[in-house]
Amino acid sequence: MMFEPRRKSRRRIFGWKFFLMLGLAIAVGLWGYFYYLYAEVKNRFESRKWSIPSRVFSATVPVYPGQSLTVTQLRQMLEERRYLEAAREPLRSGEYKINKNSMVVHFREFHFPGHTLPSQRVQFEFQQNKLTRIRCPFGDAPFLELESLEIARLFGQSRESRLLVNIQQVPKHLVDGIVAIEDHRYFEHGGIDWWGISRALWTDLRAGRVVQGGSTITQQLVKNYFLEPQRNLKRKLLEASMSVIIEAMYSKDEILEMYMNEIYLGQRGSVAIHGVGEAARYYFGRNVEDLTFPEAATLAGMIQAPNGYSPLTRTDAALERRNVVLKRMLDLGKISQQDYDKARGEPIKIPILASSGNVAPYFVDYVRLQLQELYSPQTLGSEGLNIYTTLHPEIALAADAAVREGLEELGREYAQREGNQGGEPLQAVLIAVQPKTGAVLAMVGGRDYSESNFNRALFAHRQPGSALKPFVYLSALDEFTPSSWLADEEETYSVDGASWTPRNHDGRYRGKVSFRTGLEDSLNAATVRLSLNVGLEKVISTMRGVGIQSMLQPVPSLGLGVFEVTPIELAGAYATLDNDGQKPYLLSLKEVVAENGEIQERRNTDFVSVTSPAKAYIVTNLLEGAIERGTGKSVKRMGIDFPCAGKTGTTNDFHDSWFAGYTTDLLVLVWVGFDDNRPTGFSGAQGAGRIWARFMNSVRPFIHPQQFRMPPGVVQRILCKESGQLAVLRCRDRILEVFRSDNVPKDYCTIHSKQ
Repeated sequence: MMFEPRRKSRRRIFGWKFFLMLGLAIAVGLWGYFYYLYAEVKNRFESRKWSIPSRVFSATVPVYPGQSLTVTQLRQMLEERRYLEAAREPLRSGEYKINKNSMVVHFREFHFPGHTLPSQRVQFEFQQNKLTRIRCPFGDAPFLELESLEIARLFGQSRESRLLVNIQQVPKHLVDGIVAIEDHRYFEHGGIDWWGISRALWTDLRAGRVVQGGSTITQQLVKNYFLEPQRNLKRKLLEASMSVIIEAMYSKDEILEMYMNEIYLGQRGSVAIHGVGEAARYYFGRNVEDLTFPEAATLAGMIQAPNGYSPLTRTDAALERRNVVLKRMLDLGKISQQDYDKARGEPIKIPILASSGNVAPYFVDYVRLQLQELYSPQTLGSEGLNIYTTLHPEIALAADAAVREGLEELGREYAQREGNQGGEPLQAVLIAVQPKTGAVLAMVGGRDYSESNFNRALFAHRQPGSALKPFVYLSALDEFTPSSWLADEEETYSVDGASWTPRNHDGRYRGKVSFRTGLEDSLNAATVRLSLNVGLEKVISTMRGVGIQSMLQPVPSLGLGVFEVTPIELAGAYATLDNDGQKPYLLSLKEVVAENGEIQERRNTDFVSVTSPAKAYIVTNLLEGAIERGTGKSVKRMGIDFPCAGKTGTTNDFHDSWFAGYTTDLLVLVWVGFDDNRPTGFSGAQGAGRIWARFMNSVRPFIHPQQFRMPPGVVQRILCKESGQLAVLRCRDRILEVFRSDNVPKDYCTIHSKQ
């Protein structure tokens, strides 16, 4: 019976081997499991962590002493950028205070390519509706730039909006508030707070339901970043395992930074607000580093239930929750009793919501079209590009208001005249361009983007009518001068076998008129005769040169604007006249900057010389006359008291109303009409001209009209208006006229020299 102990020994050895192998298998399995999780975490965090929308910015806006700018207007500009009015000083960044005839502003720091606007305290002084002085920390400033306005975000499918911050940017009181209310042992545990879990479990058992969670900040990061929202044992084990791995891979500051960029903090319509950087700007109008104690506590309190504690919609609940956070910070020794009492007494102040996303939607679509040639929709919606444009936000808002209010006024007049016929409402286009750079400062493509996003500024093909005439006269300046005589007589032409007779807008023919009068009074018969004398192919060549690319044909009615063009084409053509004959490339996109600050795309000002400065100036001088004496003179009665040139455009039966007018620094084109091409009953001056004047009056603080500069190659002579020749002493009716220096009249008045 000696074999029995041997059998037991073998069984014991086999048992040890079995358990050893089982333990080894479990260890290998756990190692493989944790290595898989490690690889998953490493891969996710080392690749792109978040989908970040591209942000579209306006240009910066300069203000300067001597500008016709009031305290109220500057206040509106600041509130559009979400600055808060403060009751007392010292001001914090993002605040302003109004005193008698002055305003003090503490500007936020703002970065854009190649330049930083510093955070600084600035005092503005005003007298008689003018800005007279800008006092900065280091002395008086000749001008100051207001930061760009964010006008849109280009989202991906997730529609998550976040503004990334690093841990160095985040103020200590925000870190303390988040840690105090969410995980006060964060800097002590290794990813799992066993004491916190035990406490939460005991609290839940006593209550008979789940009333307290034991998740750490690290576990919350894992849950939000990697896991599905359902609650079960498998998910909790996975959450705990990944938390331990993350704690082993990253420092506490790195984990906290990821958490503060990931955390969900509410909704803006269909867009989810993520991260403390985005939330600081959205709820309080501040950079995250500028948050006050109470504001930081408010954000920390929102983490538990962002929409339930939103300071925008649930102010009382947000205030109560904020005070809970402050009390928790006091109990943990993070703030003093004095700081607690002061912060607890502060109301929640919310800046006026900026109209980001509603500023210049037609312009944003224009920019988006150009971006789609450079980037895929996925890149635009996820890689956090900063897109800087030419848009002037105040001019753009004024354009939108001028179109809206102008169409309401015109619509009432149309309804009274024609009766309430229903149908589609009147539409309008307004394009504002800086001629010397080609920068598009504003673009309105219709009366209401929410009703129709069809951008008529770019895609509507309409007859320009008389608005095309200046380019007929431009093409004639090699052979004609402003004092040349034109025949304004009834004449019938044969076009494709049919007879056609051009008629003037008032039904009268004047017989003989000067070149100047032909354009100032927009005489159809004289213009047709002029275009035929110059040659229709030459007229077409001139129009092509200034940027009219739509179909044109060499027929007698060419110069009367019977062929359709787009408003953007016509705006570019007029910008050429306002830029000494240099056709500018119309620019809306300036720079595209990657998330890391690298400039990926830059558009520069570009010009093509298409006519001489002398010819461009002479046509501009003629169009000044059209405003002073001709078809555009009615706009002078609408408060236009500065030097400007312009031309009306009215098509047959009043289907289209146009006005193109410009100063030395701004070209504005307006079109009014119906989408279904019904007659409006408005001439160019009665319809588009009124919107133009309304707009120009509203942007006076941002333009600086000067007398148009006479370039080399242009001379002036005094003429007898009756003869069109050089005036003599007996000539009573005289006119100062401009000429190319190589084409100056030499003959003296033959009518009065004989008397």
